[in-house]
Amino acid sequence: MSEPLNVLVIEDSEDDTLLVIRELRRNGFSPKWKRVETAQELEPLLKSHPWDIIISDYTLPNFSAPVALAIVKNLCIDLPFIVVAGSIGEQLAVEMMKSGAHDYVMKDSLARLPEAVRRELRDAKNRAERKQAEIAVSRQLAAIEAATDGIGIVQNGVFIYINRSHLTLFGYSASEELIGKSWKTLYSPEQIKRFEQDIFPKLEQDRLWRGEAVSIRQDGTTFAEGLSLSLTKDNLLIRVCRDISALKQAQDLLLYNALHDPLTNLPNRSLLTERLDLAVNRAKRLQSYRYAVLFLDLDRFKVVNDSLGHVVGDQLLIAVSQQLQRHLRTIDLVARLGGDEFVVLLEEINNTDEVVKITERILADSQTPLHIDGYEIFTSFSIGIVLGSPKYGRAVDLIRDADIAMYRAKKQSNNSYQFFNAAMHTQAMNRLTLETDLRKAIKHQEFGLRYQPIINLQNQQIIGFETLIRWHHPQRGTIDPDDFVPIAEETGLITSIDHWVFYQACQQIARWKSQVNHSDELRISINFSVQDLRKSTLLQDLDAILSEANLAGSAITIEITESILIEDIEQTTELLSQLAAKQIRISIDDFGTGYSSLNYLHRLPVHSLKIDRSFVSQMHANNSNYEVVSTILALSKHLGLTAVAEGIETPEQLQALKKLGCEFGQGYLFAPPLTVEAVEKQLCQNNSFVV
Repeated sequence: MSEPLNVLVIEDSEDDTLLVIRELRRNGFSPKWKRVETAQELEPLLKSHPWDIIISDYTLPNFSAPVALAIVKNLCIDLPFIVVAGSIGEQLAVEMMKSGAHDYVMKDSLARLPEAVRRELRDAKNRAERKQAEIAVSRQLAAIEAATDGIGIVQNGVFIYINRSHLTLFGYSASEELIGKSWKTLYSPEQIKRFEQDIFPKLEQDRLWRGEAVSIRQDGTTFAEGLSLSLTKDNLLIRVCRDISALKQAQDLLLYNALHDPLTNLPNRSLLTERLDLAVNRAKRLQSYRYAVLFLDLDRFKVVNDSLGHVVGDQLLIAVSQQLQRHLRTIDLVARLGGDEFVVLLEEINNTDEVVKITERILADSQTPLHIDGYEIFTSFSIGIVLGSPKYGRAVDLIRDADIAMYRAKKQSNNSYQFFNAAMHTQAMNRLTLETDLRKAIKHQEFGLRYQPIINLQNQQIIGFETLIRWHHPQRGTIDPDDFVPIAEETGLITSIDHWVFYQACQQIARWKSQVNHSDELRISINFSVQDLRKSTLLQDLDAILSEANLAGSAITIEITESILIEDIEQTTELLSQLAAKQIRISIDDFGTGYSSLNYLHRLPVHSLKIDRSFVSQMHANNSNYEVVSTILALSKHLGLTAVAEGIETPEQLQALKKLGCEFGQGYLFAPPLTVEAVEKQLCQNNSFVV
């Protein structure tokens, strides 16, 4: 195989150059070459190309080998320089060799040129390696003395060399204080025993050891030492050491931060998982060991954050974390998972009653108001409890089941607890299956719409319809929205569903307006979630749908729940104002079940209130629900809003609402949610809207 060779040829004769190149090729070289004739050509090429060798004629019309060699030396380039001349006297040849040329070859003896090239390439390589070695040794010696690490050499157990950093590290001022002394001077008897029994045997085997030790300075103080030991072939022990006390402290701090919540300083999920894994394994080994896991969620924490601000919210979490710790023993652990969620691990419990007592103490204590930043804040918890057993194999399973039980407690009532059971897990799995099926339902359009008439209670004429979605599951049949809408809201799928509902409802009301007599004033009510209002393209999407249906905004009522109003009052007000500008009406659904909208109601561009069915269905003369309905109707009149009563099922309820001055209503007394065909039949019957 040919040897690659980068050749710079200084020659005025192209024929002579080709003879040199041919000779190199004939003898196993694969040359890449450039030919120059002047100093002006030579210097740039020397700087810009990596050459292996220079082959130069002695005399050129405007140049010469001595001048070329001087240029090479001035540039401090160590390249083999071979003179190839037609005739050169012995004296000139000697002078060239003294000046730095490496060889000369007569043009009539080019056969010896390849061997000269190989020899000079070998010599150049050796020179380069020797130079690099000398530089490396020089640098190493300088580095050892300048090193910030302490470096010492031990022979036969005593120091024979130490650098300045080693002296400083151990508190000595002169090398004579340690040279000739035993390495044991720097360590306690316990550490010496560790070196002799544990470290040195490994060092003998591997010739290298790295680790930590506790060292003693000259003044008797100790410090954490990072130490690297290496054993040479002639059994010299090389020590490289440094003070890692600050590093150890930083590592301890990093480890603490990695395992603790920065706000409350409670253990975080990582540390909790470690402790739970230990408990799981211990329960498998020891039949007598019992433990429990409590999953705590702070009820209505979002209200505090939204109304009083995140600073107060953070202070509340800190106060709650301190409150929780008061109820635990030293062997127990309370961790913050994030947000307003906490987990308590109770270890070495004797029975279930003990868990119940601790849980009830936590719930009772939470009823005492906390005073934060001038506010009196009442808190409560929803708590899910899992009793540890050998069946659990992972910490995540414990947390999952306690979380499931916590959600059951939250649905039950605030400030309550529930123990986990297998049925809860089954329900959670069913919920997960339902979520998966819901994603498929959106893709395959398995939804349908029903329309419940909204009635003028005075003349019982239809004034509009509320749009209600139904899911026609291919295996489970029709699924009520109460069973899938909460899942859609939690997973973010609700925006896709509501977009489809809005489109279909607009298309439908547009068809009714064009096909049915006396239907010009009909309105369609459509429910929106908070996620719909947060959608950045909401206004554009509504404009596009209304435009496609050739429908005015005045035909649409958007229903939002009372709780949406406090999410971001400024942003919500702006958005509702933009909707109102399009003549879209806004109705507050389930009014009376919320907690803060009265503070903002007068500021919002709202057109109507829907009285929640829970008040209407239990409304009897002079009872509390009757008073609530009466108050809502009075409030709506005062603010100039219309009111719609939901869930009217009996003539008595109808008469009571009419007596209180309620204008509109809906419910099974008039009609259930209807199919399109049933609506059209009702609208066309006797050309009347009378129900």
